[in-house]
Amino acid sequence: MTTGALLIAAGTLGLATAPSAAANEPLANPSITVTGGCAGARTLVQIYWHSSNEASIHWTLTDTDRGDGRPPVLRMNAVGADGAQPFVFSTGETAAVLHGDTVSGGEDTWNPSDIAQFRRLQIITQNGNTASGVECSTTKSVYNFSRVAYHYSLDQIDNEYEWGAEGPSTFDCSGLVYHSYNRVPDLPSDWTRKTANSYYSWAVGEAANNESDNSNLEPLDVLRVPASERQVGDLVFYEGHVGFYAGDGRLYSALNETAGIGYTSVDILTRQDQYYYRIVGVRSSTSS
Repeated sequence: MTTGALLIAAGTLGLATAPSAAANEPLANPSITVTGGCAGARTLVQIYWHSSNEASIHWTLTDTDRGDGRPPVLRMNAVGADGAQPFVFSTGETAAVLHGDTVSGGEDTWNPSDIAQFRRLQIITQNGNTASGVECSTTKSVYNFSRVAYHYSLDQIDNEYEWGAEGPSTFDCSGLVYHSYNRVPDLPSDWTRKTANSYYSWAVGEAANNESDNSNLEPLDVLRVPASERQVGDLVFYEGHVGFYAGDGRLYSALNETAGIGYTSVDILTRQDQYYYRIVGVRSSTSS
């Protein structure tokens, strides 16, 4: 196992030291973990969305075909409302080129260039570089749907509850979820209005299709999350009701005609089950 990586940026070369011990620690409770790569190169990237504009990132890059003369390469970009900003490793460079078996690193609280909305993380893994020739390349775009939707839902706090309404100023519980996600840029067109119970059935079905390493996640998908790993923005389902987990044991939802839209205890109603559901998206492409 190597303790360093050769970094490339803007056509220049520089030898970098290994990431700090803290940066090498995997995230204890990532919002999503995705794997990627192609012949000779493999990546594992963990993302924890702190909010709609900040994340922690941990990555591992592995050479799976040593001796072919092509070093694996990892690049990442944070994509906001105004386009892509470069991922900056702890060395200040934007790409890692591996020499050896495995190298890893990360960023604790990352908001590159102070972007207002961290809409997605673009992960590019390739086997080879300009000097060796590129054998293959994969790109995965990982979307921050859950935290961005929750961010939009907060615009409706203190508005009125109305059965069957989906905005723009009155909502029922599933109408608030539908409206909030519908405002998220890049959300696939198959996001449709459903009742709370229908959203629950959809979420359960989507989560059941996931491979254990999330290798088959789709542009609109769902992760089933144990209560011990719940995060702000996850959906909480009850019989006939749905809302957003708001942290600190709270539910944020269009509650009823009396309470309107706001916060209450997440345990105020009997849940459908003990899981939370996180809406995510991953788009993948490969070239060779």
